[in-house]
Amino acid sequence: MSEPARLGFAWAQALLDGLARAGLRRVVASPGSRSTPLTLAALRHPDLTVELVVDERSAGFFALGLAKAENSPVALIATSGSAIANWAPAVVEADMGRVPLILLSADRPPELQNCGANQTMDQSALFGVHVRAFRPLPPPETQTGWLPAFAAQIFAASRFPLPGPVHVNVPLREPLTPSGETPFSGAAGPLVCAGRLAPDPAAIARLDALLVGKGVIVCGPDALGVDARAAILDISRRLDAPVFADLLSGLRFFGAQDGAVLAHPEAVARRAPPFDWALRFGGTPVCRATAEWLSKRRGVPQIVIAEHGRFADPDRAATHFVQADAALVCASLRGAPSPPEWGVSLAEADGMAANAADAACSDAVAFEGGVLRLLLQLLPEGAPVFLANSLTIRSAEWFSGRGAHALKIFGNRGLSGIDGNVSTALGIASALGPAVAVVGDLAFLHDVNALSLMRGRRLTVLLLDNGGGGIFDHLPQASLPEFEQAWIAPQAYKPAALAAGFGLRYIRAETTNAAVAAVLENFSVGGLVVHVAIDRAFSLARCRSFFASCQPEFCS
Repeated sequence: MSEPARLGFAWAQALLDGLARAGLRRVVASPGSRSTPLTLAALRHPDLTVELVVDERSAGFFALGLAKAENSPVALIATSGSAIANWAPAVVEADMGRVPLILLSADRPPELQNCGANQTMDQSALFGVHVRAFRPLPPPETQTGWLPAFAAQIFAASRFPLPGPVHVNVPLREPLTPSGETPFSGAAGPLVCAGRLAPDPAAIARLDALLVGKGVIVCGPDALGVDARAAILDISRRLDAPVFADLLSGLRFFGAQDGAVLAHPEAVARRAPPFDWALRFGGTPVCRATAEWLSKRRGVPQIVIAEHGRFADPDRAATHFVQADAALVCASLRGAPSPPEWGVSLAEADGMAANAADAACSDAVAFEGGVLRLLLQLLPEGAPVFLANSLTIRSAEWFSGRGAHALKIFGNRGLSGIDGNVSTALGIASALGPAVAVVGDLAFLHDVNALSLMRGRRLTVLLLDNGGGGIFDHLPQASLPEFEQAWIAPQAYKPAALAAGFGLRYIRAETTNAAVAAVLENFSVGGLVVHVAIDRAFSLARCRSFFASCQPEFCS
């Protein structure tokens, strides 16, 4: 074996082994030449599972889905040049969504930089402020004993204090392919142990004095852990403070629960009376009415709690920021119960909204809200569901309500883009088993390369096709004379042909019941696209009818 090949592989092996020792279990790699030592070291490591994804853009989102599903860092490997630039959309989503990724970019060595070498660019700090750290490695050398500790530090930086992506640039010299046997050495490296940030008792005492009067708890789209969800439900009951929870928080389909968590928080918030205090967790609410309700109460105590320290307060209505573990904060707070009539009035409004949602979804004509309401009520216990951005996630928020069974609901709300949604869902399905991705027609088209990964993975894609850009019917742009020209973007592609081209099954469903039945019947198998055509005008009319009728006299 040549010396560069031996050094390169030993270098990559020490780095990957250090990451594995620290806790890494999954790697997503894209084929490439310069990255050969890294990919080979991952493939030959006994504790690492490697998924191969040809398209680096899709690979980034696939890794994002794996990391979301398992709440653990995932490593990405790709060759130099534009290959790693294709990670950028997933990297910025991981940054803003606080998802731990470890980016291992292969690179040319220093002697090939700035001299016109093929497939070579400056990869230093390529992702700028969107990574927690950028660490350039030197070219491989004989001393590798420090790499396991370096890898442990990289692994830890992706998790704490602010989870997110970390970039390691790895220059490698040719020849890149080792010959003969390359036994795994297994040098010991540091373990990385997670902790929880406890609140300051003096701060808790000050906050307790503020929790007097009519209280609410607002949980945005950040996924809350099981401990946090249980603690939030506990404090909600102790203080008679209703919970306005986004679907992605995990509280609306958390299993057996009482009415502490509102089924239709967006509808209730549109006409809800003023509150006296609020505890806020998990980011800015997806839907606008809840956020606007909070912004109207500037000056009253609004306490934003986030262990990572990236506090969501775009309207600058918060009065206190608490950087601590949500479950520990809730367990420490005492406060005073809200007046009994407060929770009763909000529960009554929530019941009216549920009746209005039932009425809006009562017939067989398919629209986003009706399909999502029925689907989430009928999916099996523990089913993973990915909700694409734009109108899909909002329709789910408006209409799906609350379930007595637990579901694992995911979305990409870091930057709320419609790119990479199918790839993310495929990562989730690879980690958790049978899953459903509910996507709009433009989100489907944006990530069509991901269909190449669906064969053999148990993902069912439910395609809600409203002809392109249905979300804009609900936004001010709809009043513009150029609306149809510039904001509604119907596409000419045929989902049936795309599915067939990738070797997938396809079902065209004409009604709500048929669409949901097709998903449920094929849920455990996957490899299916269920296509539902939706009339935009009908969908808009149903949404307007729902919001007009769910609370006609509340708070008058």
